[in-house]
Amino acid sequence: MIVLVLVFAAIYYIARLGIFGMSLGGDIEFEEEQSELVQNVVTFSFLAIGGFGLVTLAGLWLHKTWGFWGTVALSVYTILFDLWALLFVQASAGAGIIPAAVLLGFVLLLRKDYLAPPAAMSSGPSEKHA
Repeated sequence: MIVLVLVFAAIYYIARLGIFGMSLGGDIEFEEEQSELVQNVVTFSFLAIGGFGLVTLAGLWLHKTWGFWGTVALSVYTILFDLWALLFVQASAGAGIIPAAVLLGFVLLLRKDYLAPPAAMSSGPSEKHA
């Protein structure tokens, strides 16, 4: 199951990077005229979400605590960013909330796998005393 979610997330983050690239090339237009600042915030948020997302996915795959927390932080940022964009930029931005919320829900369900205390280290073979 985790492999399917990671593949889903990888496709989502690669799509974000693709939208970033298309934005730089002028292939994407906003529904309404936006200031240069808003355009840059939106464009470079796609880069940040896509790039950081691929890094955190590696951490999830390797069952690293930083992968868990990075994914949580990125998902929350993505939801807030897309909510802002939905309300103030264009309605289609709301579609980005769904994959981020699904991924956030999934990692929170599996948090015990990522936040479990490290296994107690053995100090060597146990000695039996007679």
